[in-house]
Amino acid sequence: KYLGPWYCVCDLVMTVIPQPLAQAGINLEYDGRCLVVRDQDPSACPIRNRGGEALASFLSSNPDIKVLDIRESNISDNGLAQICLTLRQSNQLEELHANPVGHTGLEFLLGVVRRCSRLRTLTVEVCDVPTLFVGRQNLSAADYDTSNYVAPKPEGEEEQEELEEEELQARAAKAERLRKVFTENNYDSGDEMAPPEEVKAVSSALTKLLAELVRVVRSQVNLTTVECRGDAVPSHVKLDISRAAEEHQACRHGLAEPEERGAHTGMDVLQEQMAEIQSVLEGKESSIGGTLPGEDLRPTNMGIRSYIGRRLHAALGEALYECQRFKSKGNKALASPQDEIAFIAMYLRKKMEEEQAEAREEA
Repeated sequence: KYLGPWYCVCDLVMTVIPQPLAQAGINLEYDGRCLVVRDQDPSACPIRNRGGEALASFLSSNPDIKVLDIRESNISDNGLAQICLTLRQSNQLEELHANPVGHTGLEFLLGVVRRCSRLRTLTVEVCDVPTLFVGRQNLSAADYDTSNYVAPKPEGEEEQEELEEEELQARAAKAERLRKVFTENNYDSGDEMAPPEEVKAVSSALTKLLAELVRVVRSQVNLTTVECRGDAVPSHVKLDISRAAEEHQACRHGLAEPEERGAHTGMDVLQEQMAEIQSVLEGKESSIGGTLPGEDLRPTNMGIRSYIGRRLHAALGEALYECQRFKSKGNKALASPQDEIAFIAMYLRKKMEEEQAEAREEA
């Protein structure tokens, strides 16, 4: 249905589509935040520059779009370039689900990942080809190849040669079948395993681009979900990308290395002591029972000072403080409660040795 020079309505999608996008063969599903792009005729030729430019203009005029899904758009690499240039300027997307790309399309996506600080999710399928779009050529090198040309022969000779050729072809086919059988079974029966599958070689250009993608994903802490698919993508690259995204997700949610459940750490001890202080100040408890070696039991006029003199001994307070300080820096030696107790005991022993040395010097 025609609604003017710029818009038309597609009955299948029930969405108002700008006229340039409709002319380029693009269908849209748009709910104000999420935009899904599909090709009206997937069997036709890929959507080229005109469709990519029209979609880029639509994104620029709708900054509320936060999720873009073009996996079924059939947009080629040069059309994706127009979209990526707009996304780098607007920095509006939080999720991008890209269509299959070659080397050229991956380079433009790398620019989006570097500059879009709001991007959280990225999915892409990579193919090991320079570009998925190749312009139609009228002539090729094979059109000028005359090496297989055979001159026509008389009719009598043709029949005899046809029989000879059929016999030769039958022999060649039989030899080829035997060769395949010997090749498939060219391993010892005692190995109990078939020969390993051949690993597909990856071009040097794609290897560099994938290494750059891993580096960029690691540096962009805003990326929490990244999926790079494709037969040409090595498994170790997929693993590096997923690990980097998981680390970013853990940092984003404050999920550093969690402490063991039920561990009674130095911080727990301090919190319990602060609760005791609060109960004394509120008058729920008159005093705190028990004494420490070397405590001065003379009463004072300040409740807090009396508490510190009784419970939070100077050396013990320093030991707990140093323990928490080293632990906050990620020291692996303090990973368990037993390690914390050993550290506090070592610190107190060292403190006692220093005090004894000072006493000997004074004597």
